[in-house]
Amino acid sequence: MSAEAVNMELSSYERRALDQVGRYFRSPEEGLLGRVSRSLFKPVEVVTERLVPDKVLEVAGNGVEAALHGIASLTDRTVSVEAVVAAARERVEIDRVEELRDQDLEVLDAICEAVRSRHGLMALLEGAGCGAGGAALLAADIPLLFGVTMRVVRQVSACYGVDPFAPGENVIAFKVFELACGGTRDRYAQLLEIEALQDELDGLEPAARAEKAAVLASLIASREAVKRVVSLLLSRKLLQTVPLVGAAVGAGFNYLFVSDVGEAAANVYRRRFLLEKQRR
Repeated sequence: MSAEAVNMELSSYERRALDQVGRYFRSPEEGLLGRVSRSLFKPVEVVTERLVPDKVLEVAGNGVEAALHGIASLTDRTVSVEAVVAAARERVEIDRVEELRDQDLEVLDAICEAVRSRHGLMALLEGAGCGAGGAALLAADIPLLFGVTMRVVRQVSACYGVDPFAPGENVIAFKVFELACGGTRDRYAQLLEIEALQDELDGLEPAARAEKAAVLASLIASREAVKRVVSLLLSRKLLQTVPLVGAAVGAGFNYLFVSDVGEAAANVYRRRFLLEKQRR
């Protein structure tokens, strides 16, 4: 779905938004999470690794790997399309989330910002609680954080008129999550992969789409990307096991992580909304 293939006019706000989205995906810079992690957490990583027994890391890693298999289904149960529709009704008259596709982007951005802020607060509180428990709660913290981040991606998609329960949307959401965790890798190339996957799914009949989506979803938990993200989180969260500072580190890191993922999701689904609106 290339920008060159569309030609219908957008509002001035929406044209500016499309430019902003383009700059985001073509920027080689790390997100806030990467910059803060490198400057704040990296200097203490070596010291922290020496303080934390190997047994703790092994237990944490095993706990994370085991919990990942249940995160997708758990996230499905906590995603609320109705909450997005209710928030939208404060601004526009709609009955279904798909009707948001016909609204102005400025309205949808406001709804999305509220969703992102709420999930950032959730992550902050969860990180503070688990951080206060030190090493004992590290194995629980990371799966919980995964759950919050996957939920914010899917809620953000709903803000831009996407039904997060449509076949294949959970797979696209995971790809968005993977993009957000990619650091300095080529975000635009990853965006094109997401759009190619979306086009492939959109080109299938409903039954074939559901079958394809089921196959792809079964592969998510074993993806190398998941292991890479788990490793990143474990290395950054080791400081969380140090007495006295664990709660502050857990809260701050979780908030930054969810903020970065929410920003990536907003840019992906804003672009999707704008290109589809142009096509119509």
